[in-house]
Amino acid sequence: MTFDTSSSKTGWAIFDGAIYRTHGLIDLDKEKDSEKRTKDMCLEITRLLNTHKPGIVVVEKMNVSRNMNVVRTLCKIIDCLYYYSILNPDIDYHEMQASTWRGLLDMQKPGRKRDEYKELSVQYIKDRLKMDVTDDESDALCIGYAYIKQFENLE
Repeated sequence: MTFDTSSSKTGWAIFDGAIYRTHGLIDLDKEKDSEKRTKDMCLEITRLLNTHKPGIVVVEKMNVSRNMNVVRTLCKIIDCLYYYSILNPDIDYHEMQASTWRGLLDMQKPGRKRDEYKELSVQYIKDRLKMDVTDDESDALCIGYAYIKQFENLE
């Protein structure tokens, strides 16, 4: 199971081995109280993990930004996934840098901006799965495809 975390919209995707199964979006954008939104995001993520019982969890590694409130919030949400994996030792937990997954999918180029990467991610999923998704969902899906791609040449 893969996650592109955010305090307001978290994309997630499920793969069975290398096969895409489903994806979704936890959308808490309407909740203006950031503490409640963070708590609710962690509860929703935990609910998904309890429902789907993944063997592997891959989350986009946080990049430190200038806004410390955003950093603190993302730390809490990513830590929710990390601690869940500690409490459930059958889960392999991994973090992947955005530049790593983008590189594996041939998206990473010097000088590209965040919005360009979001468009590329959405287009990658449109081309691969023939569906329209939000950029949060497409990033979660791309993280999954990149994680899988790491192991294609090991066989």
